Amino acid sequence: MRVIATRRRITQPAREGDVEIHPAWRAAGPAAARATALIVCLPLTPETEGLIGARELARLPAGAILVNVGRGPIVDEAALYAALKDGRLFAAALDVWYQYPPDEAARTHTYPPAYPFHELENVVMSAHRTNAVGEIEPFRMEELAQVLDAIAEGRDAPNRVDVSAGY
Repeated sequence: MRVIATRRRITQPAREGDVEIHPAWRAAGPAAARATALIVCLPLTPETEGLIGARELARLPAGAILVNVGRGPIVDEAALYAALKDGRLFAAALDVWYQYPPDEAARTHTYPPAYPFHELENVVMSAHRTNAVGEIEPFRMEELAQVLDAIAEGRDAPNRVDVSAGY
């Protein structure tokens, strides 16, 4: 597998080991044309909302799939539905949604999308369960230990949150 990634804080393509890294998504047109699987794992911020629309989905090659484990509104809902329905996008795995019920009573009648994704045969849906894998907890603890060690040793904390960007 070749991994092509994007990073908001770089201006030129780079490599980290076997990973090819490009500037933010909108600037990664040529990279998108080579992506057979687009995995969305971004937080929802004003900068990322609607980041992937019809134009960006059209950049993906025929047969591409989209996996969204970040937040629903990062991918334009209407554009995603249209691309899946007409077959431009081969398939999607969606672990996130566009509408979440505000309380227990609303859970019985609040549909997560405005479009009938559940009627499409090329969509797998789950209820935002990606983070519920039991094996992930040791990895979280290891990452937390690395952050705490860096701070204790006077180094910059890895993966520092940029509050002005929202993540």
